[in-house]
Amino acid sequence: MLAAVCLLLACGRKAAVPGVTANGESLQGEWGGDRGDVAVFRGVPFAQAPVGDLRWRAPRKHVPRAGLQKAAAFAAPCVQGSYSVDWYVKVAAAFGHGPEVVGRPKPESEDCLYLNVWTPKLDPAARLPVMVFVHGGANKGGWSYEPNYIGDRLAARGAVVVTIAYRLGPFGFFAHPALDNGPGEAAANFGLLDMREAFVWVRANARQFGGDPDRITGFGESAGAGNLLDLALAFPDEEPVVRRLIMESTGGGLDGRHSLDEERAFGSGLVAAAGLEGEVDTGRLRGIPAAELLKAAATVKGHYPEAVVDGLSLREQPSAALRGPRASRLEILAGTNRDEWLMYVDPAVTSEDVDRFIAKKAPESADAVRSLVARESPLKAMDRLETASLMLCPTLLLADAVNAKGGKGFVYYFTRQRSGAGGDALGAYHGTELPYVFDQHDAWMPTLAPDRALTAAVMDYWVAFASSGAPQVKGLPEWPAYTAARPHVMELGEKVAEVEPPDAGLCRYLGPERDTH
Repeated sequence: MLAAVCLLLACGRKAAVPGVTANGESLQGEWGGDRGDVAVFRGVPFAQAPVGDLRWRAPRKHVPRAGLQKAAAFAAPCVQGSYSVDWYVKVAAAFGHGPEVVGRPKPESEDCLYLNVWTPKLDPAARLPVMVFVHGGANKGGWSYEPNYIGDRLAARGAVVVTIAYRLGPFGFFAHPALDNGPGEAAANFGLLDMREAFVWVRANARQFGGDPDRITGFGESAGAGNLLDLALAFPDEEPVVRRLIMESTGGGLDGRHSLDEERAFGSGLVAAAGLEGEVDTGRLRGIPAAELLKAAATVKGHYPEAVVDGLSLREQPSAALRGPRASRLEILAGTNRDEWLMYVDPAVTSEDVDRFIAKKAPESADAVRSLVARESPLKAMDRLETASLMLCPTLLLADAVNAKGGKGFVYYFTRQRSGAGGDALGAYHGTELPYVFDQHDAWMPTLAPDRALTAAVMDYWVAFASSGAPQVKGLPEWPAYTAARPHVMELGEKVAEVEPPDAGLCRYLGPERDTH
């Protein structure tokens, strides 16, 4: 027994190659991090490949492989279009760089249900908090090892960091009248079920990587954050797989999830666009080549891939679920960036466009809303209105609702923008906080001393929340819970301080709605 322990821990010395036994198989990783003292295990399977007869089924548990398995290379990303790469190209262009600076992972595959682990203490007795990251990308793009998501520096602050993959677009968010997987089997929400299976795997194996299975935090950005809320509210008759959440620029409101029938109607349109004619059955659906399915999905308008109310995993809208008992156990740290929508607003927007937006969103309070943005250019006015409507207001509502039910809800407001013309053009844009969370600032991005200082504060707050459910750090400002009685948030920018969210006044008039980006 002692020999086995020494093999794992090198009897107090750092092993030449880090190794663990997890999920019934032996994994060999690598040492990484700035000082070579963070163990990393890449491309670890957490479910069977969802291919062939397993396409559009709930993920099946991974079957342990015999022998030593090298976990030194990232796995193929899930099949997707260019959505996420295009986003990086747009940001790089604002800072004067061409598309060559943006990584393009290849090849993609339907066999993509893998995760990556970074740990500073490969000791089962360490019991560090575990942070599981769910990437964004509108549920149609993204991968678990984008340059801003490498977890070694965050792990070095005292946490086990895990990044996961999940099926995207028509592979993860699809339903069809002919798709029948049998009684009690999922007929939709496959991407959400992938995330669930990943969290189940992490909980079962956390200790082997030095983690505490009772302190698991899900953190994610944009669509990834919205998915986490759905996951925390899913399967209401069972213990949630995660209830401590860090939600960055939440990509999804509290209402507006489609029904299963609506999702099936979209699926029928997608299959028709793929050229499948005549009688359609499950076998023919699963036989559609991945490339054709992806191409067809790009032609079906009006469909945002996200979890739907299917009666199995999700039984009601999040707003309704938050009125139930599960909200009392949620611990949430959520926030938005000041200029979330600036990069998405048409530069040619006019005052008339702003007026039409206000008339549609707040017809009975148009004058009051207009007065709040009257001094802004049309571009900035539209950014503020969209950011408030789609992200800020739902975030404040969520935090208040969780605190009102007896849970914990904290809110941040990220205001730091990069220096130079790129920062002036994009402001504190959608996704700008991610390099600060992981301390992975792109080499082509201007990064100054204030950015480094803010990075340290953000990482310490995030790890503190993962540790205790409260973002309180010695030497940093105390972070108050957000409630209707005390509607204060933590500003993260040139200063780190408790403030009232500047655009909260817009939330009196602009009702929250779902994010479609």
